[in-house]
Amino acid sequence: MTVIIDNRMPTASLETLQKLGFEVIPMPKADYLSKPVSAHPDMLFFMGFGKLFCHSRYFEKNAALIERICQSGNLSLVLSDEPTDKKYPRDVLFNCVILGNNLLCNTKSVSGLILDEAINSGMNIIHTNQGYTKCSVCKVSENAVITSDISIARVCTENGIDALTIDEGDILLNGYDLGFIGGASGCDGKNVYFCGDISLHPDGEKIIEFCNSHGKGVISLSNEGLYDVGSILFI
Repeated sequence: MTVIIDNRMPTASLETLQKLGFEVIPMPKADYLSKPVSAHPDMLFFMGFGKLFCHSRYFEKNAALIERICQSGNLSLVLSDEPTDKKYPRDVLFNCVILGNNLLCNTKSVSGLILDEAINSGMNIIHTNQGYTKCSVCKVSENAVITSDISIARVCTENGIDALTIDEGDILLNGYDLGFIGGASGCDGKNVYFCGDISLHPDGEKIIEFCNSHGKGVISLSNEGLYDVGSILFI
């Protein structure tokens, strides 16, 4: 299995992924995004519908790498030419989550290409005012998420998705006051992986119990504090 990460992922977590046998692909930064998140996978890509959505500006500079990712996951490539910028909301085109037959996103800021695909596929669109949707959501299963965003937890619950709400903070992201649980995690279908040691988080025990209750194991990639790397994307 292939894992897409920010090229600045802490070394200890990166090495653990490699020791576990994953093919790790570190992503270079995009010059049109703010530096702290410029290589975050959840800002660069969206994977869904058997496709990889990516901005044409990023593809121009990283074509070979992106084609390698598409081949690895047998994904079709969809390129966006929509306006993008270092500032919100033009930096969150791909920041959304598929949960079963639901697309969780800010409908005002997500890429129209993704939104159209979801609508044409008959998906239920769940709107949240949080544009950094994927950053804020640790997807445990197609019917379960972990988030510190109360508004996301509310709309998920209203749509039959089990949501564990945790306290904000205790997740690092250089350049910002705090990081998010979605950005510090990823799921390969069997386990939920955390960049750092989940037991060091104040809600660590609740998080582990929640993942286990949904049939997922929990793997901490290092003994360090949690760090937001823009999600750990498994293909």
